[in-house]
Amino acid sequence: MTQGSKPRLLVVSSVLPFPRTAGQQVRVYNTLLALRPVFAITFLTVCDQGEAACAQHEMAPLVDRLIALPSITHRHTVARAWHKLGGAFYSVVTGLRPSNYILGQVELSPARVAAHCGGPYDLILYEYWHAFESAPAFRRNGVPCVLDMHDVLWRAYDAQLGNASSPWINPLRERRVRAYRRREQAAWTAFDALIAISEGEAEYVRTVLPNMRIFVAPMGTDLGRWRYCWSPTKPPRVAFYGGLDGSLNRQSVQWCVTRILPLVWRSVPDAQFWIVGANPPPEIVALGEDPRIHITGFVADAASVLATARVVLCPWRGGYGFRSRLVEVMAVGVPVVATPDAVYGMGLRPGHGLLIAEQDEGLAEHCRTLLEHYEVAQKHSACARRQVEERFSLDATYGHLAQELGAFIGKRDVK
Repeated sequence: MTQGSKPRLLVVSSVLPFPRTAGQQVRVYNTLLALRPVFAITFLTVCDQGEAACAQHEMAPLVDRLIALPSITHRHTVARAWHKLGGAFYSVVTGLRPSNYILGQVELSPARVAAHCGGPYDLILYEYWHAFESAPAFRRNGVPCVLDMHDVLWRAYDAQLGNASSPWINPLRERRVRAYRRREQAAWTAFDALIAISEGEAEYVRTVLPNMRIFVAPMGTDLGRWRYCWSPTKPPRVAFYGGLDGSLNRQSVQWCVTRILPLVWRSVPDAQFWIVGANPPPEIVALGEDPRIHITGFVADAASVLATARVVLCPWRGGYGFRSRLVEVMAVGVPVVATPDAVYGMGLRPGHGLLIAEQDEGLAEHCRTLLEHYEVAQKHSACARRQVEERFSLDATYGHLAQELGAFIGKRDVK
């Protein structure tokens, strides 16, 4: 790095930050937005045939240079079939997921990254750990490598596999989770520092790697995009918010409908349940046969729909990840009722726009209170927005990360 110039950053990512309909896309977008004033950014990624021109256009405001490698696994029908088979075989042998093969062994393999990344660089930032095997080559040349974990992925993998009733299947399932956990935690050691999405996940990493440098960058929210606009309608609405293409959100919706809402409807029979999220599968769509239940599908302006709800309900099992949708909801001013797992490690204060309960009855009671007492809901609405302003603005999250990464390089330069 020459004196007076920006440090040079290479971002290695299979996630393109558009169209920003998924949480991982939003995180990459906001990260780049915050890093751009501090770093000269090169972004290395993979694109399907015909997508490179679109990627160049979308990425122009965010990076100085885009390297869009043509996809190997999606070149043609035969390649898709071959690599799908290869991913399945790799998964069986290693206990990892097919995506580890597709990204780490093929699309962003160490040889391919080395051949196309250009350089030199002052810092390498990896989005997800799948391509970790290319990091040691940079580190041998004195270039520090940082991993944005996005999540402790083995925990998400554990939850997605679920619990099998068969005594024959459960040991296999547990073996696969253990194998994935070992490989993920071993991959962390390939980096000079990690970025966790919550204090809870940072604490977990410290139990595994007590000497690892850890930055904490929660999923911040654009408060200009998610303005305070709470305007609940009558009859009162309880809402669920989240993409419905994932099994965990679908399970949460079913939990709301079968276990919590029946308790709410005993006291507030006219309450409606609005399921706000893209890609509802047939079993979720079928819930709309009940006239009290409304399924929106994808909505371009989710904030305006959420603003009509008296409360958003989020039952969740598994203390991992970061429910960024809850931050968006609270930014709009909608009070949230959730399980402790749903907000684990996020640093949110219960009782300030957020009401916590472990069991169905407690969750239902919180909902009933907010539905029956507008003044109470109004107080929590203001508190919800205030929490987000204090803790989850873009400056407080991604902006703070950009400053920390800049200082991290500076300290290494001094040494």
